[in-house]
Amino acid sequence: MSDANTLNRQWLLAQRPVGDVKPGDFRYVEGPLPSLRDGDVLVRVLYFGFDASQRIYLTDHGGYMPPVQVGEPMRSMGIGQVVESRNPAYHQGDLVEGFMSWQDYVVARSDGPMPLRVLPKADFPVTWNLGVFGVGGLTAYFGVVDGLKVKPGDTVVISAATGATGSLAGAIAKAMGAKQVIGIAGGAEKCRWIVEKAGYDAAIDYKNENLDERLKALCPQGVDAYFDNVGGPMLETLLENMVPRGRVLICGAMSSGYHSAAIPGPSNYMRICTQMLQVTGILLFFYRDRFPEGAQQLARWVAEGKLHVEESLFEGFERAPALLPTMFSGKDPGKLILKIAEAQF
Repeated sequence: MSDANTLNRQWLLAQRPVGDVKPGDFRYVEGPLPSLRDGDVLVRVLYFGFDASQRIYLTDHGGYMPPVQVGEPMRSMGIGQVVESRNPAYHQGDLVEGFMSWQDYVVARSDGPMPLRVLPKADFPVTWNLGVFGVGGLTAYFGVVDGLKVKPGDTVVISAATGATGSLAGAIAKAMGAKQVIGIAGGAEKCRWIVEKAGYDAAIDYKNENLDERLKALCPQGVDAYFDNVGGPMLETLLENMVPRGRVLICGAMSSGYHSAAIPGPSNYMRICTQMLQVTGILLFFYRDRFPEGAQQLARWVAEGKLHVEESLFEGFERAPALLPTMFSGKDPGKLILKIAEAQF
């Protein structure tokens, strides 16, 4: 289908962001479709997914992936449709999910840390493959089940509890038998949402309440397991409130803004020693062979009504640069997704 006359809109990185990412850090261009080599798959992108980790791709270091270079399209997870394939594993018309970029057409490969995944026909919205059955849901699943090893009777605390990962981690912990699951969020409305919609037992409004005092009131015996999406002073406060041999999962450090790959650790890290805490990280790349296991269990919990799926869906290719900063400035609960095209069958 490669047609040099077909328009390929792109948002390219115009400059490395200084501080918070801004729409002006990207520039719009139009160009032809990319050409294919053996093993390549040409995908027409239908949806962009937004994640806080995209900010760290824009640093010189890039974090856990090579950095996006100035002049390259912004990297993102996405859903698209195969329009041409030189790889026998993918066929024209297949809906696929994986690493894509901010352009209408991308060339994808089957190798790499997160290979392109063919999506089966299903009776749920295709966008759920970016959220509950995508990076957010799978990170929440493996983080709670394998990283924290939540068990019946645990008191579990989760920060950034309205995010794509945090909003699901609480319900997963409840499904694993946790006695009490507490979410940390900013603002009364978000705290109300995680209790009424996401299945949390209680919420702490870190913007308007004293976190340490509320933790001691809600968890007088201490916290057994903490799912950390924030880092910074919030992590330090939780370390002070963990039970001996408590478990801490490091999933993100949103409080840093991901301006740099060099993120300071907690000043009270010796609490890890004196309380004999177990601290582990999570990176989804290490679970790629277990994705089917995670997706199947998540699907069962969704069918049983144990997981609430929330999406914040926008439309329009032109909106991509303005939506990315909202990951740090207070977006709506759930997975943030931008629709840019319709599938064609």
